[in-house]
Amino acid sequence: MSGAGDAPRERAIAWGDELVKLHDTFRRDLTALRNGTVRAPDLREHCLTFCDALHAHHSGEDDVLFPHLGGLRPELAGVIDRLRREHRVVGRLLARIRALAGSERSGEGGTAEIGTELDRLTRELEAHLDYEEEQLVPLLNGMTDMPEDL
Repeated sequence: MSGAGDAPRERAIAWGDELVKLHDTFRRDLTALRNGTVRAPDLREHCLTFCDALHAHHSGEDDVLFPHLGGLRPELAGVIDRLRREHRVVGRLLARIRALAGSERSGEGGTAEIGTELDRLTRELEAHLDYEEEQLVPLLNGMTDMPEDL
């Protein structure tokens, strides 16, 4: 039987695992976009929704999680700097995809351009997610406190 003092520890143990689950959702959605699972008429809406969700996730990490981790573990400065740089690279790709998806261009040319950018995004994002999980999941799963705004 666990006492009331155990609740924060139980909640915190899941943070790293929850991060992996969220990353897996991004991986799955990106694969669906790339593999044509999403039909061309719906591609614009799905691309924009995906871009917005990924941007919000990275903004939360940059604004809340990374400052919290940096305060607790100053030795992570290099890891956090790299993750922020990767967020900027992914952000530029997301902006390009948003622009293409939001343009009035239609037909195979526009869809092909989006596909090319989704391929670039996949390469960058996969490397980023893998690195972030390698560096942060063990730490997050061992933490007993997390910022409230996350």
